[in-house]
Amino acid sequence: MKAFQMLFVLLLAAAAEGQSLHFGKCPRPPVQQDFNVAKYMGTWYEIEKLPALFEKGTCNQATYSLLSDGTVKVLNAELLSNGKMNSIEGVAKVKNSTQPAILDVSFFKGAPDSPYWVLSTDYQSYSLVYSCTYHYGSLHIDFAWILARTRLLNKEVVSQLHDELVSAGVNINNLLVSDQAGCEQSKGLLFHSSAKINERPIIGILAQNSRYLPPNSTGYIASSYVKFLESGGARVVPIMVNREAEEYKRLFNSINGVLLPGGSANITSSGYQRASKIFYELAIEANKRGDYFPVWGTCLGYEQLTVLTSGETLLTRTNTSGVSLPLLFTKEAKQSRMFKSFPAELMEALASEPLTENSHEWSVSLLSHNTNKDLKNFYKVLSTNTDGEIEFVSTVEAYDYPIYGTQWHPEKNAFEWRRPCISHAPSAVMNTFYMAQFFVNEARKNFHTFESEEEERSALIYNYNPVHSPPNSGFEQKYIF
Repeated sequence: MKAFQMLFVLLLAAAAEGQSLHFGKCPRPPVQQDFNVAKYMGTWYEIEKLPALFEKGTCNQATYSLLSDGTVKVLNAELLSNGKMNSIEGVAKVKNSTQPAILDVSFFKGAPDSPYWVLSTDYQSYSLVYSCTYHYGSLHIDFAWILARTRLLNKEVVSQLHDELVSAGVNINNLLVSDQAGCEQSKGLLFHSSAKINERPIIGILAQNSRYLPPNSTGYIASSYVKFLESGGARVVPIMVNREAEEYKRLFNSINGVLLPGGSANITSSGYQRASKIFYELAIEANKRGDYFPVWGTCLGYEQLTVLTSGETLLTRTNTSGVSLPLLFTKEAKQSRMFKSFPAELMEALASEPLTENSHEWSVSLLSHNTNKDLKNFYKVLSTNTDGEIEFVSTVEAYDYPIYGTQWHPEKNAFEWRRPCISHAPSAVMNTFYMAQFFVNEARKNFHTFESEEEERSALIYNYNPVHSPPNSGFEQKYIF
């Protein structure tokens, strides 16, 4: 009798809250095969859901971060009707390593874990999540969420996810559309206002050797790269070549991002290549565990990234040495992390005017990119260019990591004056600062620090003086080490 009374109370409570209550055991829908927890990390926005009494607000979102012990930090947030933000933290863990898409989530110590089943996801745009609790051997309450990386999701995708739920035996009659309207413009500010950022980012720039350096010199960095990052609000640490791996690892844990500059170093066997590989691999490992660490490659640096990603040299000779070109944007550019905050007039100028300076004799053709599985799956192409015969990739960003590359030189427009092909038009100079601001803002999401202020001061590039380059150099100034 007591069990029946409890069941009756539960039925009334669930009905009052409009929850999805059904007789019988929980369905056991198939989950995502070969689920990759690391790729799933980041923020997801709620698009639709089955009613959940623990959700009362709007602008619902969930942010997942991989912890060092392999568990996942869960941060759920919503905006309440009184204008205040409500959030709760929990921890998710995989129940069985053979089924990584089935997780248990705990929000309160001593309380039972809640199931979290990822039925399907492409990691980049949508996720379908299911949860179910079984009560008194007679009935179950199920929950489902359609999540997206943005606050909107294509209706066709939503319809497909509805079909998946139905095929899995889940009743979707009570699905509700979540309110994400105006969250970015007004309500969303409440979420962002509490986000921690690094207001003192330090970015490493990799030096390189050159046969034109003075005797006993170990490397150089063009001053324009330093000014580029400083214009975005960062300080710079030079990364010397031919150092021990342990030194690079200590430096990696002290700085907030890495820039691989253009130049003429060998990208398959050189000090530049070796150091790039170490920092690239450290960045991949860090990002997989939720330690956001950005990497940028310009010209040679971008070419180096393609070798590190694909394991191959996929360069094609192009007639692109000393020429400025407009960018041929792909459809992905507008909503990319890199360009989505650029003013419309600047994007129009970049697409219609020869503003981006190219100083390379080798390129990754679009054909090579698209036919190499590793490159195509890792990098989203944001723009291409052509030398009149060969279409080559000119701007990329990684799908799942804060790794970026430009075959052209964003730093030159504002800070280099020796080549007539470099545009100094207002839009070109504006582009320098927008690109710098973007990458430095990426570095602000990282919180590595030096062990002491003294160690930090001794590492900064302020300890060196730039020198005026001879007339035959393409740089106004260099730091020579």
